[in-house]
Amino acid sequence: MPELQSPDTLNVQADVAILGGGIAALWTAHLLRSAGYGVTVLTNAPWGTGQTLAAQGVIHGGLKYALGGKLTDSSEALAAMPGRWSLSLAGNGEIDLRGVTVLSPSQILWSLPQVVSKVIAFFGSQSLRNRAGAIPRKDYPPPFQSPDYHGQLFELGEMVVDPVSLVAALATPLQNCARQWNGSAQWNTAPDGQITEALFPDPSGRPIALRARHWVLAAGAGNAPILRSMNRRGPDMQLRPLHQVVIRSAKLPPLYSVCIGNGIKPPVVTTTHTASDGTPLWYVGGDLAETGVERSESAQIDFARARFHELLPWLDLGGAEWATIRVDRAEPRTGTGDRPPGAFVHQQGNVLTVWPTKLALAPNLATQVLDLLAKADAPPSGGVVGLETLNLPVPALAKAPWDL
Repeated sequence: MPELQSPDTLNVQADVAILGGGIAALWTAHLLRSAGYGVTVLTNAPWGTGQTLAAQGVIHGGLKYALGGKLTDSSEALAAMPGRWSLSLAGNGEIDLRGVTVLSPSQILWSLPQVVSKVIAFFGSQSLRNRAGAIPRKDYPPPFQSPDYHGQLFELGEMVVDPVSLVAALATPLQNCARQWNGSAQWNTAPDGQITEALFPDPSGRPIALRARHWVLAAGAGNAPILRSMNRRGPDMQLRPLHQVVIRSAKLPPLYSVCIGNGIKPPVVTTTHTASDGTPLWYVGGDLAETGVERSESAQIDFARARFHELLPWLDLGGAEWATIRVDRAEPRTGTGDRPPGAFVHQQGNVLTVWPTKLALAPNLATQVLDLLAKADAPPSGGVVGLETLNLPVPALAKAPWDL
């Protein structure tokens, strides 16, 4: 890295510097700016790159994590999220998300025939009666109208949003406070251990000194190398990979569904999206994606074909194009390697390291950050000084992974 302390140094001052360009960084930036903080956001890639645009867009209320027959910590942590998102999507919440496309207001839970009685008993329990309701057979959507389907359908009030329009709605109002950088900096630390500034060059080599009172690391898998460069110990990170499947065909009907099998994890979770050329596609996750990480692309496609033929043998997928997408879910390390139950925020001095762990938990994460900053001594200044002088590009919007 070139010498950065020089008379030509460009100085930027902010209350909070957020490093990252996904849902955690975006939602947190909005909430902090609304609270009066001067926020700048630095991302080393276009908005939404990685986990955010690779998400299926389900605003979980946690019921999927209770399919083992009881409510869990994960299901309870997510229970309030659909309500918070609904307010914002209607323009009445903490962020105005009226520009986001809601792909479906709900999901369908569909059972395999051998688990019908267990499912009916589970969703008929007092704790779940208001969260899912049985669908009359006359109202079954096209994939389940076959007389050969002998399971049961339930409507689950968890909406599905379009991740591409979500990122656009969140990123566009932040263009005046965000820049794209290369992700590498020299960090200066005060005697008390607080990070005082990040020193890094612009594309022409001119030095930049970014000073902030608080630093929020919201870079997903990028948090670990940033922490190392800051000489910070922990929090440790884990990566949980997925191998999602894409089925593309002009004749696919809309399907937003969770299959209920014998285990605690759904065999397949399917959402419907539209490619940039207008072709409908099914984006398939669930246990199929988790257990498929060791399979090659061709082996995963063969497995998915066989799985759909087993579960929905009457469904005609002839002529469809099949592909796969690999995703790494970055999270704080747990002793078991499982997903932590809620959004994660770790404070070390004036550095907050965050992972939302689920797209739906971004509002909860941002609130945790705001609550921690509100306990700091100095009030927010409300402005960012010097950002307009930087020769750094404003981040563009990334493409959906099925369009890459």
